[in-house]
Amino acid sequence: MAAGYDRGQKGRGAYAVEAEGLSFAYGSLAVLRGVSFGIRRGKVTTLLGANACGKTTLLRLLCRDLLPASGRVLLDGGDIRHIRRRELARRAAIVHQKNSAPDDLTVKRLAAYGRLPHQSLFRGRTAEDERKIEWAMERAGVLDLAETPIGTLSGGQRQRAFIAMALAQDTDILFLDEPTTFLDVRYQIEILRLIRELNEAHGITVVMVLHDINQAAMYSDEVLGLLDGGLLVSGPPSEAISAESIDRLYGIRLDVREDRESGRKWVLPV
Repeated sequence: MAAGYDRGQKGRGAYAVEAEGLSFAYGSLAVLRGVSFGIRRGKVTTLLGANACGKTTLLRLLCRDLLPASGRVLLDGGDIRHIRRRELARRAAIVHQKNSAPDDLTVKRLAAYGRLPHQSLFRGRTAEDERKIEWAMERAGVLDLAETPIGTLSGGQRQRAFIAMALAQDTDILFLDEPTTFLDVRYQIEILRLIRELNEAHGITVVMVLHDINQAAMYSDEVLGLLDGGLLVSGPPSEAISAESIDRLYGIRLDVREDRESGRKWVLPV
């Protein structure tokens, strides 16, 4: 198991999500081999690693978009395979890298889809649903765009709209697959600040995939570094990010520096 993960020692309640011996392959191509770790409750955890190292595959396993060849995923201590889809959607939400919706769908109607796991077939939206939808749009910064068609939004606004839909699910866990991809630096920072605010203000456990090492170091409580189907490093960025670990993860030597006061690290080309 990865350093820092000891289920028996830490206790069942310490982790919102756990991976135990996860293996997965696409045909004959093995992507993950016996990966084990715990996602700490109420923290922001980022998956790092080179292209095709298995980050998105691992994220999809954690939210049951994929099923492992061996091993299991535990959600609040229970095997995720035994949780009904509707119940799972009440407990964990995911924002995919490539989101799609009809161009004429409004932001509010998109956000309202997040309430479907909480609704029955025999009634429409309740006052509570309406409150949750409005809250989600307000927290995601798209309340003023409620009646705006998705097809007219900028990249950053569109990403916020899909985050609003995930927030409307009213879950304790949020999975994000490369939430800053295709966005310019302004919207990247805005999205990452939003994610951090949601975590700090509402205690939402966040698991995300990022490519930018500096962004991961800045906005994460913990990072998990994947290499050759396994977990190379795990822990706080101040401990897990080093010149050696970056060299092994990405095959490039970078200058890793540390701020003496905050302990935060950042990387620069050599």
